[in-house]
Amino acid sequence: MLLAVLTAAMVVPVWGECRYLRAIDDPLGQARSRVYEVYGEYTVRGAKIHMPSVRKILNTGIKQIACMDDSAEAWKSYLHEEDIIAIKFCEVGGRQLATNKEFCSILLQILYKIGFKPEQFMIIGLYDLPEEAAGTIPWEYGWQEEKVDFGSDYDYLASWLDKVTAIIHVPSAMDDNITGIRGAIADMAWSVVKHPGKYYASNGDPFVAEIYNLPQVRGKIRLTIVNNLRSLFYGGPNVKQIFVSENGSMLFSNDPVALDRITMELLAKQREENDLPSGTKLFLSAPHLITAEALGIGYQDLNMIQYQYVKHDKNE
Repeated sequence: MLLAVLTAAMVVPVWGECRYLRAIDDPLGQARSRVYEVYGEYTVRGAKIHMPSVRKILNTGIKQIACMDDSAEAWKSYLHEEDIIAIKFCEVGGRQLATNKEFCSILLQILYKIGFKPEQFMIIGLYDLPEEAAGTIPWEYGWQEEKVDFGSDYDYLASWLDKVTAIIHVPSAMDDNITGIRGAIADMAWSVVKHPGKYYASNGDPFVAEIYNLPQVRGKIRLTIVNNLRSLFYGGPNVKQIFVSENGSMLFSNDPVALDRITMELLAKQREENDLPSGTKLFLSAPHLITAEALGIGYQDLNMIQYQYVKHDKNE
């Protein structure tokens, strides 16, 4: 099913085709969410990351989702010159997948080049910082003083949310034994509440979607870029290298739910192509994505998602 659905949507992108920033903003439902998997042929080789390829992937991807042919202007269409920006990585499994440090390094280089300063950034979820992070705002562990109501329960939110005006979220493409996929929705939700263990029931549904939908969270997320340089297709969040796939790509979209759905399909394909423990189901289940769609966060219905597999531009 994966190949039939995804291959049919693999078309050559054309600048300027986007009519809506997000399909969910289209009240008539006539626009599909676009997900771009941007890759480089030699980006990842084991623990080695080809940094120039990472830069080209990031600049190509931002042009795709912004529908612009100038990467600097594309970044500026999402981030404002006065913003205080959190770059939020997936803390769980990050060290074992071993790609976030290089990702952070190149992303900061790109943003510094177009005028942003170190003191405008806070790096979340990354303990081994690159040298480019010198002078950034320290990430301090802590919680807000009052609980927030997210629908099904109440909890304290991370205090760093009050200190930033914008978030670039970089979830890892990885399987999760509770929510099915760590991804854009669950990774953000688990990391911003004080008591995530309270919400493990029912595979995290509806809790993670409701937490993500809070204005204090969703309202600050400007960009979500899935780190698919190396992915975990089984056993997550615990990382065993035999279940890690080297893909050399990143996923870009203005729709975080569509990002998670396509990531699920890609992980299922990797499960199909590799040896898994007997009885393992190939396809992942993530019921919180249906709730997220119902809340208007984005589309999980593959009929409403256009996926494109794009090689990075040569000259970025």
